[in-house]
Amino acid sequence: MTAGVTSSTPARRDPVEDPRSAFALDPLKYWVVLVALGAGALIAYTSHRFLPAKIFLDESTILRFMSGELQADGWSSYSTTGWLYRVTGLGSIPGIFPVLAYGLFAVLIVAAIGWRQIPRLSMPAIGLAAGSLLLGAVYLSQYSKEFFVLPLAAFLLLARRSIVFEFCWLVAALLYAGFVREYWFLVVAFYVAFRILLPRLKSAWLLVPVVMIGFAAAIIAFEVAFGSPLTFFRTDVNNSLDIDRSTQIDDIVGGQGFAPQWLNSGVMMLLLAFPLKLLTSGSALQLLAGSFLAVCWAILVGRLHRAVGSSGPYTAPLAFLLAYLMVQTAFEPDYGSYIRHITPQLPLFFGLFIATSRHQEAPQ
Repeated sequence: MTAGVTSSTPARRDPVEDPRSAFALDPLKYWVVLVALGAGALIAYTSHRFLPAKIFLDESTILRFMSGELQADGWSSYSTTGWLYRVTGLGSIPGIFPVLAYGLFAVLIVAAIGWRQIPRLSMPAIGLAAGSLLLGAVYLSQYSKEFFVLPLAAFLLLARRSIVFEFCWLVAALLYAGFVREYWFLVVAFYVAFRILLPRLKSAWLLVPVVMIGFAAAIIAFEVAFGSPLTFFRTDVNNSLDIDRSTQIDDIVGGQGFAPQWLNSGVMMLLLAFPLKLLTSGSALQLLAGSFLAVCWAILVGRLHRAVGSSGPYTAPLAFLLAYLMVQTAFEPDYGSYIRHITPQLPLFFGLFIATSRHQEAPQ
C-alpha cells in the first residue's frame, strides 16, 4: 500500500485576499481605509480650489443649463442633467454637493468590499480601495452626469444576489440611455449578451472571439442604422473641440472600412484597459489614475477563469464592465473623459474581486 503524497507546491497568492490570520494588521487596514475616507472628503470639499480647471469643464456647462443661461433646442444630455439637479434640489447646495457626491461613492466602495471583510483583504487590496476613494474624490466632486450613474452601480452591486435589482438596473439604465447618454443603449445590449453568454462559455479564452464578434455586429449595425462608422460620434466630438487634448483618443489603424474599424476596436479596448498614453502624458494625476486603472483591469483579467463558465455574484459586475469597456472604445473622445466615466464603476471592480476571492468560492 502506497502512502498518499501531498503536493508541496504553494498555492498562488490571491492579490486581493489575505489568507493569513494576521490580526495585528487588522487595525492598520481599518485605519488606512478611514484615513482614505477622510482625505477623500477633504479633497472633495476643496477640489474647486486646488484641482486643475480642466477637470470641471463639464460642470461649467451643466451649471449654465441649471441657471437657465443656456437652453437647448430639443433634447440635450446637458440640459437633462441640469434639469435633474434642479428638480431634485441638488443644484441649490453647491457648497456641500461635492462632499455629498463623494460620500455616495464612498458608501458604494465600502459596501462592495464589505466593512467586516476588510481584515480578509490583503494590504495591496486595501491600497486599491484607498486609491479608488481618492480617485472618486477627484473626479466625482462636482456636478456631473456621472453622479446619476452611481445609483446604477448600486443596483448592480445589489444584483449580485437578487434578480429583482438586476431588473431595476435594466430599467434605470434604459432611462439613463433615453434621457442622458444614448450610447448606454449599446451598453445594455452588450450587457445582456454577456449576461447570457458568460455562464455558458467553456473557457475564459473564448471571450476574445465573443468580444470581436460583438464589435463586428456593432460595426454592421451602425453602418445599417446610421450609415456611419462605429467611431463616428467620437470623431465628431474631437473635430469640434476648440482646446488642445494631449490625451485625445484617435484610431490606430487608418481607414473607414470594416477591417480597419474591427482591428481598431480590439486594439483600443486594450489601450483603454492599459492606458499607456496616460502613463506618458506628463501629468502626475493622469499617471497615477492610469496606473491604478491598469492594475484594476489586470486583476479582472486574472479573475476571468473563476468567473467564466459558471453563474454567481460576480456575473453581473463582470458582464457590465466588459460591456462598458467595449462601448467606451467607440465613444470616448479622450483619456481624461475615460477616467471620469469609469470612476463611478469602481465599486463594481471591488464587487467582482470580492465575489471571486478564494474564500467566496464554493467547495468543489
